[in-house]
Amino acid sequence: MNAKLEDGLKKLNIELSKAQINQLELYAESVLEFNKTYNLMKADSADELFVNHVLDSLAAVPSLSKILEAKDRAWEIGDIGSGGGCPGIPLAVAFPQHNFTLVERMEKRCAFLQSAVKKLDLKNVKINCIQANFVEKESFDLEVFRAFHPFDKKITKLLLDMLKKDGILAAFKAREEKITAEMEEIKFMVPEFKKIKLTVPFLEDHERNLVIIEKK
Repeated sequence: MNAKLEDGLKKLNIELSKAQINQLELYAESVLEFNKTYNLMKADSADELFVNHVLDSLAAVPSLSKILEAKDRAWEIGDIGSGGGCPGIPLAVAFPQHNFTLVERMEKRCAFLQSAVKKLDLKNVKINCIQANFVEKESFDLEVFRAFHPFDKKITKLLLDMLKKDGILAAFKAREEKITAEMEEIKFMVPEFKKIKLTVPFLEDHERNLVIIEKK
C-alpha cells in the first residue's frame, strides 16, 4: 500500500478493507495515466494525488458518517461538478452502502469517470454527463462538491433545487473568511449553516472546512 495513503487513513481513523484500498490505488493509477494526455487533476505523483485529492476528500468521512447514519437506508448522493472524480469516487469507496451519481458536463472527464468506475468495479456509482442545471430537481438526499463554484445566488438555487426536502449540502471549502463572505451574500436563501473544520493529513497547515446546509 502507498505509505502516504496508509498513514493518512490512520490519521483520519478510517478503516478500509484491502479491496477498498485496492480501489483507491487503482483510481490513483487511472488518474495519473489519464493525466499524461489530458490534464485531469493537478498531481505529478501518486503521493501528491493521494494527499491533495484522495485524503482531502476522505477528510470529511467522519463528519459525513454521522449525517448518513441518521437514517437507516441508502442515501442518494450527488457529486456536483465531479471533474476527475473527487470527492465522489473516494467517498463512494468509503461508503459502498450508499448510491453516488457523479455529475459532470465535460465529455473527456465523463469518459475518464466511466472508465475509472468500471475499472474499480464501483457498483454504487453512476455517471450523469450533463450540465448541473439540467439535472432533475429533487434528485439527491445529499450533495457534495469540491472546487465546483463559490456560493452565489444562482449556484445556491441550483444546488438547493437538486436536493430533496430535508436534504443536505456538504461543500468542501478552504478559508473561513472566504466562507463568511460567500454565506453573507446568500443569507436570505440560507439563513443557517454549519462549518466543520477538517484536518487533511500532510496538509495540516492548509485551512479546510466543510460547510453543511440543510434544505428545509
